[in-house]
Amino acid sequence: MKTVVFAYHDMGCLGIEALLSAGYEISAIFTHTDNPGEKAFYGSVARLAAERGIPVYAPDDVNHPLWVERIAQLSPDVIFSFYYRHLICD
Repeated sequence: MKTVVFAYHDMGCLGIEALLSAGYEISAIFTHTDNPGEKAFYGSVARLAAERGIPVYAPDDVNHPLWVERIAQLSPDVIFSFYYRHLICD
């Protein structure tokens, strides 16, 4: 099953790992940019995506028409959100 995932922090990493273990195909991951001045003590969704070879994006506005179109082009069967900070429009 094709998925697109919106995730951040440890909860995001756990959700992604669970989906991969269950056999889901993750077409793309959307996350937030880490604050470079902050010492991150939690899991990095971007790093996990890179390690797994999954495209990762960190747009300022995921509801911008360009991103909405990009997500539609991925044709996910389901979209998951794990600790993502913004509401996602349909």
